[in-house]
Parts: sequence; C-alpha cells; structure tokens
Amino acid sequence: MNWVYNHYFGEGPGIQKDAPQPVGLRLLAAVLGREWWDLLKLNLLFIACSLPIITLPAAYFAMVGICVTMIEDRNVYLWRDFWSAFRARLGITTTLGLLMGAGVGLSLLAIATYAEAAKSNLLLIMPLAIAITVCVLLPLLGMHVFVALAKGGDRPLADILKASAIGLIARPLPGLAALFVMALFWLAQVYFYPASALLPVLINFSLGALVSSFAVLRGVQFGFSHIGVKPGQSRPGRPKTHSA
Repeated sequence: MNWVYNHYFGEGPGIQKDAPQPVGLRLLAAVLGREWWDLLKLNLLFIACSLPIITLPAAYFAMVGICVTMIEDRNVYLWRDFWSAFRARLGITTTLGLLMGAGVGLSLLAIATYAEAAKSNLLLIMPLAIAITVCVLLPLLGMHVFVALAKGGDRPLADILKASAIGLIARPLPGLAALFVMALFWLAQVYFYPASALLPVLINFSLGALVSSFAVLRGVQFGFSHIGVKPGQSRPGRPKTHSA
C-alpha cells in the first residue's frame, strides 16, 4: 500500500530546465501526451453543449480556446474557461457559424448542380471549380477566424477577420493539411464502423479542434503582427479589467 501511495502522490520526473522546447509535430505530440485526459473531458463537454445544435458554433469556439491554451502550455481550467468563452462569444460565434454553414451548404449545392450540368457542357467546369474552391476555403477560413477570436481578446471583428484572412493567405498549407488529416480520420472511422463507434464520443471533436488550431495558430499570429496588433491586446483607449 505504501508503494501505491508513493507512486500516486510522489513527484513526477519533472522537465529539465535546459531541455529544448519542442516544435512542429513534436510539439503537437507533446500536447497530446500531456493533455490527453483533458481532451477526453473536453470532447464530452463539447458534445453536451452542442446538443441544442444552435449552440454548436459557440461550443466549438470554446473548445478551440481551450486547445490554444493547451498548445501554448498555459494552465487549463476546463469548465471555467470553456463556459466563460462560450458565454462571452455566444452571439458572434453563432452568427459566424450560421453564415459559414449557409455558405458551405450553398457551395455543396452548386457543386452538385454544376457537376451534373458539366457532363453535357464543358464550359461549366469553370464554375464547378470555383464552387469546389469556395467549399474548401470557407472551412479553412472558419478555422482561422475561431482561433483569431480566441487570441484576439476584445479586438474589433474587423481586426479579427483581417488577421484571419492574412494568416490564411500567408500560410494556407498547414490548414489544408489539417483538413486532409481530419477527413482521413473520419473516413477511417466510417470504414471501420462499428468498431470505431465510440471514437466520436471520446476524442474526435477535441482532437480535430486541437489539430486545426495547431495548424493555423502561427498564421493567425502572423496576421495580427501584420496589422500591428499583439494577440490578446485590448482595444486602444479601453482599460483592462481585472476580476477580484
């Protein structure tokens, strides 16, 4: 019993002070290894808060905020941080989610329509290609916008959108790679169903948010720096408030 007690309550091996900070995929692996238990809880929390459907964008934003905190190796207070972000940005994230969802839905409808019409008229291949591009760019832009909202503090929406667009243009490949990885992950689960039936409940959504946030974070930071704003900086002329 003493061995169990000492093993459970004893200090861990710690981290060497001169150990190099992991970068790239090593950083993502380090976050997964360090935060896997919170990611499981975060996934369940996201599902519970998304049940009304209309709250899905706000729940996704709150989940992205937690993932950004994990990537930056800051303390995570899961429920408090999640609920605070969920309430603070409920209106704007719901509006953005509805607009982006409508845009993706319309682009999918356009793809189906032009794909059928292009069989008899090759000139319609061009609008078909445009519809496919829009269908890919909207989720990619959404990933940048939600991370920018998490990093932007109380910056105006115009700054958030500008930093997101600059980040997307400057670093499109990491976001595309994240979309590709997530698509493969979901396709693999469909292929291995029903053996993979529990994965969406356990890890799918939080893992996808972590991978996408990790992929676009540097682009968003570049976007903020390009417009002369430090991520998390408050609006000029508005003093920061501190909770007691």
